[in-house]
Amino acid sequence: MRLKRNTMCRVGALGNNCFKEGMYVYTGSARGEASTSLERRIERHWGKRRRRFWHIDYLLGLDSCSIIACVYSESDRDLECAVNRTIPNPIGGIFPVRGFGSSDCNCKSHLMYVQSGNTARTLHALMAVYRKLGLKPRLWDARLASTGPIV
Repeated sequence: MRLKRNTMCRVGALGNNCFKEGMYVYTGSARGEASTSLERRIERHWGKRRRRFWHIDYLLGLDSCSIIACVYSESDRDLECAVNRTIPNPIGGIFPVRGFGSSDCNCKSHLMYVQSGNTARTLHALMAVYRKLGLKPRLWDARLASTGPIV
């Protein structure tokens, strides 16, 4: 995601938080069916949110926030936290809000601020993290969102 300007945002029970302008990476999972399936979850995050259910909904609901791309993979294993723990080093990520997206696990946060802000380098590093964990990453690029995922 990219945030166009510094913004103060209330994030549910986490309260008011200041988000710096720049690039962010969020790790999440979608292991359900129907409305909680992978495709539906991605489509939901890409669209306008009427109801804020997850922490990420608050950030994505800001006019100054836009999705750049989505790196994802399908797996029978629960690897959301493993992906989240592996990402920060290759992308220079820092956790700006403790507990963001991680209320059901022991991770510091599932939202990372990317200090470099370099989109291509970040996407390349994310794809490498997924491969390192034995996953087959796919990319859903915002510029091509209407055409669906890119392998």
